[in-house]
Amino acid sequence: MESIRIFLLKGKENMIDHVKSIQTLGCAYWKKTRNKNLKIGDICYLYLSGKGHYQVRYRLEVVDTSCTREDSSCWVTPFRADNDCYKLTPTSAMYEGKELSLDALEGIGINRYTQFKELNEYQEDFLSKYFM
Repeated sequence: MESIRIFLLKGKENMIDHVKSIQTLGCAYWKKTRNKNLKIGDICYLYLSGKGHYQVRYRLEVVDTSCTREDSSCWVTPFRADNDCYKLTPTSAMYEGKELSLDALEGIGINRYTQFKELNEYQEDFLSKYFM
């Protein structure tokens, strides 16, 4: 059995309203790129930039690695159909505090310009305490 990996993803809310997607559809969809090789069971912390967030807001679990996007109603820019993407569901409620900003991420060794990063145990321990 493969171990669960932990990642940080950054979502730009000027493209997709991820909060609306999670609230209305119960999930977020994530485009595949050559740098992402997520597996079912992997955990992703979602940092949102835009709409006043600028914080890590969600802890999500990968539940499907090859599905069709169903979040066209949540797109801010023109919707681009994607028939092979990841589906992620929240493992807890949205974090609404102010402790998980870019400065906090830098404090645990995550570069503020990183868009996708596999986290180490220390970084995951730090983030997980906000999503109990």
